[in-house]
Amino acid sequence: MEFNKTDEELKQMPENELMQYLDEKAAYLKQHIAPLSPYKVKRFAHIGEAVANNNKGTEEVFSDGLYERLKPIVESNQSASMDILIKKRGVKDGI
Repeated sequence: MEFNKTDEELKQMPENELMQYLDEKAAYLKQHIAPLSPYKVKRFAHIGEAVANNNKGTEEVFSDGLYERLKPIVESNQSASMDILIKKRGVKDGI
């Protein structure tokens, strides 16, 4: 199935057909996902905090423990990245 419908085409679709289309598109997109690297997680967090707190300086924005809140995300993504790498290469035990 091709996923290139316009907004008008989507608005004209019956609800059950639209839901089926969205489910199929979500399944297709899930095949092409990968966890973010620790660098990108931190970078996106910096950008998000900077946009949300644009009247504060960098020191103030990141002094409230941003890195501590990111640690579980970074660790989870590192683990998922390693799992994907192992799966792609067919390597056992990460070696």
